[in-house]
This record gives sequence, structure tokens and C-alpha cells, in this order.
Amino acid sequence: MDAFPQAALDEIRRSVGAVRVEALDELPSTSRFTKENAEAISASIPYVVVAERQTAGRGRGENQWHATDGALTFTAVFDQATLPIPLERWPQASLMTAVAVAEALESLVPDESIYVKWPNDIYSRGRKLCGILLERTESPRPLLHLGIGVNVNNSLEGAPSEVRDRAISLTEISGSEFFLPDVLLAILQRMQANFELCASDLTPLADAWRRRCLLSGRKVEIQSGEQAIAGICGGIDNSGALLVDSPGGVRRILAGVVTRF
Repeated sequence: MDAFPQAALDEIRRSVGAVRVEALDELPSTSRFTKENAEAISASIPYVVVAERQTAGRGRGENQWHATDGALTFTAVFDQATLPIPLERWPQASLMTAVAVAEALESLVPDESIYVKWPNDIYSRGRKLCGILLERTESPRPLLHLGIGVNVNNSLEGAPSEVRDRAISLTEISGSEFFLPDVLLAILQRMQANFELCASDLTPLADAWRRRCLLSGRKVEIQSGEQAIAGICGGIDNSGALLVDSPGGVRRILAGVVTRF
């Protein structure tokens, strides 16, 4: 059965104002696909590609994203004309997207609490539900690639134990399956709304990410550049920085990787 009927893709395109939305049977990585084909797709922005099966998805750095049949894996591509956020603030789109995904998924499982693990992972019941990867290409013009992988209908039973024990799917949460185009549309609509809301600054979303911050009050270790920072997480400030109360005082971390929490 086709997981993404053309009629559903056309409805998504109309609903979010995308120029092109396409589904491919299999890709190693949707983000790799959009980066390698940046010049070809640059005439069709906003552009969304979804893979029914992704064989070599990846997260930040060298992390791998384990995706099996039934997962939602896609990349949305924007440029300066279609993203209402100044170019210098594109890195903050990662956190805006994380909040959007959390809001969209919570609308599908309204009795569940969905959290953001700064800067761009989505958690429920202490386990990872979604990962987000933000990348940028410069040719033929600056393009922002937002790769998103959501555990929706996929079973995690066959996953490596380190993945199986730390991940969760919407089906596992709700006990029912979802129509993947509906999940895709819900996420894209919330992304669009949050980008427009934060066109001038991030303040309108500050309450949302503070409320959803998974790390608040926890002991954390962060690798930020060459620095390893440890302390108690004090949440996320209005600019999207993670606050860590360390022995040397409160640190504002604008970019980094959470290595322990």
C-alpha cells in the first residue's frame, strides 16, 4: 500500500504553500538527497521530500538515525524568500522546529506530554520520539535543510538494544496507527506557524520551550566546542540558549551537544 498517495501530497502542498512535495520509495538520507540536489531543487522552494524507507539516516555529528518501515522521515528546504527569519538567525530555526514538532505530535496524542531535549530532540516518557537535523548549503544561494525523523508506526523491536531501550513511537504511545501524510501535514503547519511567529524575535515561543524543556532541573553535561560543561540545567532562556548552573556560575550555551542527562 502506498504510504503517501499523490492526492495526500497535493493536499499538503496546497495547505502549506510548498512548491513541491514528493515521496520517494527509498533513500539513504533525505537530508543528503536535498543537499546533493540543492541546485536542482532550488527552483522549487519550499521543497519537501519524504522517504518511505530511509536506510542511512543520520543525526548531528556522526550520529545515526535508526528508521524502520512506518517511520516518518523527511526534509523540508527553505530559502530567504520563503523563511520569515533573518539569515543570521537561521541556526535558531532548530529550536523553533523542535517546539513545532512537539506541538504537532501532542495534538495527535493529546493525553501525552511531549518534551524538547535542547536543542532539537523530541522525547516522551523519557524516550526519544523524534530527531531533527538542521543544515545549510550556499550554492546556488543559501538554503536551509531541516531533516526530521519521527517514530510513528514503526516497530522498534528489531532495533539495536541501545536504540530500542531509548526510543518510543507514536503507535506505542497511543496503541493505534497513524496516516503518515496527516502527521507530516501537522508538523509542517506548526513549523510554518512558529517561523512566522518568530519573524522578529524568539520571545513568542519562549514560554513554550521553557515549559517543554526536558533537561530543566537535571544534572547535565554539555560539549560546547572544546569545552565540557557540567551542572544543573536551569532551562532555556528567551534567546534559545541553554542555562547551566555550573561551579563557575550560570553558563549560557548557544550551541552544543548534551552528552549526559
